[in-house]
Amino acid sequence: MSELIKRVISAVVLASITIGGIIYLPTQALKIVIALLTVVVSYEAFNLIGKKYPELKHPIVFIMAFISSLSLLFMDTYLAILIIFLFSFYVASKKWDLNYLAVSIFGLSYSVFFVSSLGLLVDYNKYLLFLLFAVVWTGDTLAYFVGKNFGKHKLSTRISPKKTVEGAVGSFLGSLIGGYLVIKYLDFDIKFMIPVIISAVILQIGDLFESFIKRQVNEKDSSNLIPGHGGVLDRIDSLIFASVVFLIWIRVIHAFNLG
Repeated sequence: MSELIKRVISAVVLASITIGGIIYLPTQALKIVIALLTVVVSYEAFNLIGKKYPELKHPIVFIMAFISSLSLLFMDTYLAILIIFLFSFYVASKKWDLNYLAVSIFGLSYSVFFVSSLGLLVDYNKYLLFLLFAVVWTGDTLAYFVGKNFGKHKLSTRISPKKTVEGAVGSFLGSLIGGYLVIKYLDFDIKFMIPVIISAVILQIGDLFESFIKRQVNEKDSSNLIPGHGGVLDRIDSLIFASVVFLIWIRVIHAFNLG
């Protein structure tokens, strides 16, 4: 089976599960699923980090990610911060190494706060996730085909040698098209094109961010959970950055009564 066919089949299966979950799961259940997603992402993040800090690749880390995510989604942000910092201090004090404190806080914050932003969006309108996924998936799809067929100029050779400027442009245009179509279909306010445009740029950074981590530990993928795509984190590295953009936008709109 070719790599492209694997990617397509995996993408269709993931899209079907995602769409079904958004439509049919109650808000609270959807947020619990997202908290469980932080467990998978933390596993993959610490799978990478564990190449240099093997003691951090431990089941208790993933449990802390889940508890922190639940705290963030159902209770208070500062409770999640407190849990992450206290646990990271415990780990660092055992190793007597400041690096473990920094790396543990980074890994848990990346997994918990970025992934959980999806659940915080659900509190406003769970159908915003359709807009977010459309922005990311159409961007990723166009980036893949444009980069593969027309890519000539490298975007960042040191961080991600295969990514091209042409692919990045394809991603940007794909995100705008996908975002606009979903905004019209779901009858969202056209002002949502603002976070769509910002996200179309941020997607590139989210992708490079994870690529940087993988390059540091000489790994191609965060795991092999998804055939043709690598790990879950490889699939949602851009998505979780875009989700934070959408969440900030929504909160600004509500805080200043701009809706």
